[in-house]
Amino acid sequence: MASRNKPIINSVSVLGDQSRSAKAAIVFSLVLLTAACASSFERPAPVNEGPLRERAITRTVDGIRVSATIPSEDESRSIFGVDLRQHGIQPLWLEIENGADRQIIFLPIGLDPEYFAPLEVAFLYEDSLTEEGHAELAEHVVALSFDSRRRILPGEVFSGFVFLSQPHTSLVAEIDLIGHKWSDRISLLVPVPGMDEAQQRVRATRRLNNEADFVEIDSEATLRTALEGLPCCTTDETGTHQSLPLNLVLIGEIEEWSVAFVRRMYRYSPANPSYAFGRVQDLSGHKASRWVATQPHTLRFWLTPLRYQGKSIWVGQVSTGLGGRFGGSVEDTGRIEPEVDEARNNLVQDLLYSQTIAKFGFVKGVGRVAVAEPQDTPDGSTYYTDGLRAVMVFGGKEVSLAGIDFFDWESLIDHYRRWID
Repeated sequence: MASRNKPIINSVSVLGDQSRSAKAAIVFSLVLLTAACASSFERPAPVNEGPLRERAITRTVDGIRVSATIPSEDESRSIFGVDLRQHGIQPLWLEIENGADRQIIFLPIGLDPEYFAPLEVAFLYEDSLTEEGHAELAEHVVALSFDSRRRILPGEVFSGFVFLSQPHTSLVAEIDLIGHKWSDRISLLVPVPGMDEAQQRVRATRRLNNEADFVEIDSEATLRTALEGLPCCTTDETGTHQSLPLNLVLIGEIEEWSVAFVRRMYRYSPANPSYAFGRVQDLSGHKASRWVATQPHTLRFWLTPLRYQGKSIWVGQVSTGLGGRFGGSVEDTGRIEPEVDEARNNLVQDLLYSQTIAKFGFVKGVGRVAVAEPQDTPDGSTYYTDGLRAVMVFGGKEVSLAGIDFFDWESLIDHYRRWID
């Protein structure tokens, strides 16, 4: 209660030489006003987990089933009795079924290094509720939370909510589990209600994945030839005017490589349309950070009609707005930094630290553009490039920097020497 009285004392201190009776009357009025603003807490009905479980994204690895879903804003208010999103809090419903022969413990920090403890969530409403109401809310939130201190025994099912910082448009839920001399991570791509554009893009890409006539590739030699034969650049809507170089290749399913981007703080976000294979980009994104200005890279990806050893192949374009961090994104400036390879190389280094890349290398396919003779684009930009694409294979498992394998294809340093000549 002392924290609530402090603003009142500060308000009275500015009254100067007014009489004690006048001050007392003002204090009494302010106390009444504060009390009137505080409200009681109406505990919601018990949670029906059925609808959450029915639409949850589920994955089972080595007998351990993990399910996760995000309630809509209306569901969240009905479950918790308060609006969590007004404070930037996103509840995630999580259920873990332990079908293994060992005890396991869930580590919520893998989901979000800035996740909120249940009592932190309740504390945000201390000033808007009566003392009794705040105590009831705290008890309610704790009862609904997923107790990460609890060991999940073999054959046991445990569920509850984890309170995350609010995601942008999608959540790659990384469920870190540990046991005796054992650990594992199960990743899920969980839709966020209300983020329709991102979800529609993912669904459309999945339909393309299911319906297109893919070319299956098994050998590295054939893969190299196929990647070199992909379109060199994005185009305008008509397909007649080439624009920016397609300088990235991702090999893996979206659940595998999206983990790498999310770990390095990239998020889905709309981008101005570019075209490849006769269609606008399937997915796009930018790097996000709460505390510092990030590299303003703009990412665009297209699913190709190729598959390598059963994995989908995506081709992409990364570039940075003119001026980098000091000039804004490509969407803001409409023009890119001419040294487009810098954005590619920066992104590659970033993703290598995600510990999800199983194999990496460079391949031709863009076409070398010398510094002395830069390439013009329809939007008025210019760029030069060594002509290489960075190729990254994602295996869905943890890979240390020392454990990354390499394609014995193109040497970056050799092309750099030719590029500056």
